[in-house]
Amino acid sequence: MAYNLQPLITILEGILDPDQTLWIVDENNPQIQSLLDKATSLQQLLDSKSSLTKLDSKIREVAHQAEDILEYHMVHMLPDPRFFAPTHVRFTLSTPDLQQVIRELGSVMEQAEKLMEMEERKMPRELDSSSSSGSKSAVVVGIDEDLMQLKDRLTRMEKKLEIVPIVGMGGVGKTTLTRKLYEDNMIVECFHCRAWATVSQDYNMRQVLKSLLRCITGKDCDQPTNELKDMLYKSLFGRKYLIVLDDIWSTKFWDEIRMYFPDNNNGSRIVSTTRESDVANYANSLSLQHQVRLLSESESWNLLHQLVFGEEECPLVLQEIGRKIAKDCGGLPLAISVIGGGLLCKMERSEDVWRKIGDNVMASISGLDERCYSILFLSYNNLPNHLKPCFLYMAAFPEDYEIKGSKLVYMWNTEGFVKSNGERSLEEKAKDWLKSLVERNLFLVSEYNKNYYRLKPKSYYSMHDMLRIYASGNLLNGPSHFNVSNPRRVSFHNFYQLEHVNEPTDSMELTRSIICIGFQKAEYSSGAFFASVMVSGSVQVFREEYQDCVICKP
Repeated sequence: MAYNLQPLITILEGILDPDQTLWIVDENNPQIQSLLDKATSLQQLLDSKSSLTKLDSKIREVAHQAEDILEYHMVHMLPDPRFFAPTHVRFTLSTPDLQQVIRELGSVMEQAEKLMEMEERKMPRELDSSSSSGSKSAVVVGIDEDLMQLKDRLTRMEKKLEIVPIVGMGGVGKTTLTRKLYEDNMIVECFHCRAWATVSQDYNMRQVLKSLLRCITGKDCDQPTNELKDMLYKSLFGRKYLIVLDDIWSTKFWDEIRMYFPDNNNGSRIVSTTRESDVANYANSLSLQHQVRLLSESESWNLLHQLVFGEEECPLVLQEIGRKIAKDCGGLPLAISVIGGGLLCKMERSEDVWRKIGDNVMASISGLDERCYSILFLSYNNLPNHLKPCFLYMAAFPEDYEIKGSKLVYMWNTEGFVKSNGERSLEEKAKDWLKSLVERNLFLVSEYNKNYYRLKPKSYYSMHDMLRIYASGNLLNGPSHFNVSNPRRVSFHNFYQLEHVNEPTDSMELTRSIICIGFQKAEYSSGAFFASVMVSGSVQVFREEYQDCVICKP
């Protein structure tokens, strides 16, 4: 799913770097420079427009072909390090395969430019921005404390106009919480007028304005956009108002609409919901964000129970497996609603049926409701291209695995995801990227000491299981995928998975990296381990050890 040409660009720049002493590139061989120019231009084009998902698979295929051709020749040109120190190796490469890759990369770039032109010519979509995924009848649990805190912020004596951002990952219940707040009797009585509009990723400003004015005036307004903006300002001027802007994705939206909300110095409030902390900060960096948390195990079970049984009692025989199903949803209300309200409530209430679902809760959800994953896909689709492989890379780790930030940064750099601009180190840039993924509510972060004698807390990062399943397979191939010829990268979560791989040297000839998680030192330091993963005679494997992970990269 992710297209990122940086690993290919890094390889090419390493060969052509005038300061490096290993490779000498023949001036009469322009293919390497031509390939670098095309890859760099295409990456810049994709960075400027992150929605060209139709070309993902083609770009990935061409980039992988180029990497394989280059690395195959690089390995075979190097002398045996046991006898010769590799230095000043003449890099000569002129193959029909590489020329074909250059042509295909140029063709992809032409397709990308045409798609961008077509997209620019399209008229903005007319969306009903007044719709909301929340409803009066929605079953909710675990929000009493949130409601109390938010009601206090909306009704306190502070007269200045305040923006109240509600932030959290997709599916965590931001809209449902906000709808309950919006319809609370205390809030209704506190404000002269209230208005709600759903913004969304591809927002239509005209529809947002019409939705707000419809709530305020009770009429459908069909004037030009600029007139609607003036009408909004005038209809709010002098009144104590509550505005809800649900599902904001961009700072550009705030730039367009902010000036049309007057500060009447009477306690008016604007509530915004977003998945991205930087968008919330942009509206008002001084305003405290309200972070919507995941549900606890008891709250998850309470929600599942209400969705399936309502006011009835759950049979004792189903309580244990029911609690496990609720727990396996990872505290995400969206997941619990899908499996409870969309599956369990319609199925036979028997232990055997429930256990089949409980054996793989996330697979049951993904097979049941594509809408659930489409909600999560929005977060991925909104990522800049350079962050997409970093996000997907988390699928390399087991469920509920927490990885230290410094280790994750190290692995991204080893994979070639990060490019240095000369001003900052790779590590510094990768740390910024990690922070950005946390701010976008795609990574969970915990700070604690795994070793009690260390005084300074360490940050460990993980991914919600729903996001992990979405990411799995898009960047990695696991041990169950060895029927696929030459997977790009593989991840083993224990030594026994590796032992059960039949003849890995045949099926992994062009595998780019092998990621081993949770191995004991004695297991991955043994000669047998490296004998099983090295490709005899064709690929030289460089070993990088970092605590309990090993990356073998050709």
